[in-house]
Amino acid sequence: MDSASLIEPLLGHPHLEALASLVRASAIDASLARRADYAARERDGRGPAFGRGHVPEGLTTEDADTPYGNVLSVLEQGAADEEQRALLGALLALSIKHSPPADDESTHEFATQLVWLAAHTPCDALSALDAALGSHADPLWKAVAELLTEPQLLPADFGYTEALVAAASLRRSTSETAREQRSVAAAQVNDPALLALLLPRAEELGSELLGEVQPPPRGPLLTTLLAVTLLLFLMQAVRLIGRYAFAYRRPAAIRLGPQGLELSQRIELMGRVLRDRATIVPLSNLSRVTREVKYARAGLYVGLSALTLGTYFGTGFFVDGVRVPGGSWPLLGLAVLFVVAGLCVDFVLSTGADALRGRCRVVVVPRRGPTVCVGSLDPQRADSLLSALAERARSPASAAEAGEKSDSAASSEAAAPT
Repeated sequence: MDSASLIEPLLGHPHLEALASLVRASAIDASLARRADYAARERDGRGPAFGRGHVPEGLTTEDADTPYGNVLSVLEQGAADEEQRALLGALLALSIKHSPPADDESTHEFATQLVWLAAHTPCDALSALDAALGSHADPLWKAVAELLTEPQLLPADFGYTEALVAAASLRRSTSETAREQRSVAAAQVNDPALLALLLPRAEELGSELLGEVQPPPRGPLLTTLLAVTLLLFLMQAVRLIGRYAFAYRRPAAIRLGPQGLELSQRIELMGRVLRDRATIVPLSNLSRVTREVKYARAGLYVGLSALTLGTYFGTGFFVDGVRVPGGSWPLLGLAVLFVVAGLCVDFVLSTGADALRGRCRVVVVPRRGPTVCVGSLDPQRADSLLSALAERARSPASAAEAGEKSDSAASSEAAAPT
């Protein structure tokens, strides 16, 4: 049982507002004093975690009775079970409905207190915010996300535990605002555990990643050789002509299936499908799956361009002083410009275009078989796929299943008539 499941039954309690106010006053006091023994069965010896001074005037012990326990008894003696812990969280969440924070500053402060209470005491109101407040919980979810994205606003004693609780509460929420704030926070944190909580799961994003097959990344030596021989420029020119003159496309999809990583790709020309291919790569056959960062190998391209231009202009001044009639340096200069143009075009088409559009590419390197590169992918969806793939690889059951299929790979290919 969680706090959210008690919201609706408690709404009919005749003394709901008084009980919610009581829990809120005592919980906030405990948070400000950092009393981790609030509503705990075992005290830390520093005095009572709850004082009768918080009890609203006229509220009797009988008035504090609920189907889930007597609120006064729970506060005085501590929560005895999960049901009583859920009762405190539900009442604290309902108190916000009756008395919401007045402004952004008080909202941030209140969210900080809710996170601390959920992290250190039996009182967790975060899991009941959506049920108690609905869309009115949006400002609080934004404030909870700020605990992850704006560390300068955190209290001095906030650390990793509070960050994990904040991320877990955002993950648990069904609010659209919480989902949006999760994405914002995921783009700014680097900790693997926090990212695992913040990144959307595969079922939230859909069953597959849609993109387009691209040439696999080349090494520095091959890139240099292709650039110097002008083949790089010719290759990209041919690709541009095919794409825009003949509607040549290579759409692809990546999904994590029960047997491993499933890759579907096809070749289209002038709107007709020339080839349709599906490949299953078992987990045991995966050597590496990576999402490339923006502007991958930019240093190599810039370095080659600088070397080419520097060599041309540097030797040009020297040759101008000693050259003999008959040389045709303008043609050599044109060749150099083609080399630089090839590098620039290749960089823009292979990495820069995706980066400028906020997209990325995933490179799948199997132990046996060709490398596959799929570009024009959404970065968050790609991160979610990689996270799910890592979890599947760490799972003992999946590892055993992968071991059974280690010597098998499935692929099917069908060619459409031209």
